[in-house]
Amino acid sequence: MNTWKCSKCGYTVEAEAPPEQCPSCNEKCEFLNVTCYIPECGDTGSDPRLS
Repeated sequence: MNTWKCSKCGYTVEAEAPPEQCPSCNEKCEFLNVTCYIPECGDTGSDPRLS
């Protein structure tokens, strides 16, 4: 599972692939993969360096 962040409003969603349209701002936005792959992130699922 990956964590995706909307480049427009900052909404994050956990899914295998990013949605076509942002559920928060209802725009067709670019989603950035902010999934954390290091243990220092803990249980957040997203990498704070990419936020």
